[in-house]
Amino acid sequence: MAKVRSPNYPSLSLGPALEAIRPAFQNENRNKMSRVVLAKHLGYTSLNGRALGKIGAVRAYGLIEGSGDELRITDDAVKALMAPQGSGERSEALSRLALHPNLFQELRKDFPETMPSLDNLTYSLIKRQFTPDAAEKAAKSYLATMNLVAGIPDAYNGPDEEDGDEDSDEEPVRRQSPPTPPPSDDKVKIMEGERELMTGLLAKGSSFRLIVSGQVGVKEIERLIRKLELDKEILADTDDEGADG
Repeated sequence: MAKVRSPNYPSLSLGPALEAIRPAFQNENRNKMSRVVLAKHLGYTSLNGRALGKIGAVRAYGLIEGSGDELRITDDAVKALMAPQGSGERSEALSRLALHPNLFQELRKDFPETMPSLDNLTYSLIKRQFTPDAAEKAAKSYLATMNLVAGIPDAYNGPDEEDGDEDSDEEPVRRQSPPTPPPSDDKVKIMEGERELMTGLLAKGSSFRLIVSGQVGVKEIERLIRKLELDKEILADTDDEGADG
């Protein structure tokens, strides 16, 4: 019985795809390179099925251009990698790269106002003839990519490896992840339906954790920023009253 295959989609989200192509830019800059050379920069020792799958993923976002053995890094890839964080040039490049895959263009048209939930998007893809497993992977890839463009920390751990050739006996060279810090006993317990959106330091000896529930997109982040600005004004008023007293 023939294996059911889902429509094409980039199984890497844009963030990991950019990091995958970074060594190629650092070593080759804008020079032409063969697929074998690109595969080695992507972490493979040969042009096997997995390497071809990852090359297909970075091509899907428009990070490389050319054909055959004359591939090179694109202008938008360079801007996304090298332009300063928060610059308009980088933001515009990320927006173009994110909507380079045809599937992502179609999904953006289907959900133009707000980001869909993972379940909603997965079901939408199943209706497009995706298998359930592929639909969830593609949905996470899309949501993680759109979050990157919006400057929102990724709450979706999209797949970081191409399906490639399942019979290939060669695995990519993987970077070792830093050890996970031991859990703290004083952490706030995350309830069912909640997730930790971001954490960080505020000052020496103080930090924050942002725990959210439900769908969080650009509009919700903007509302949170306005709420924090209001709290800042209230605290400033309190400090002024204390000083007058």
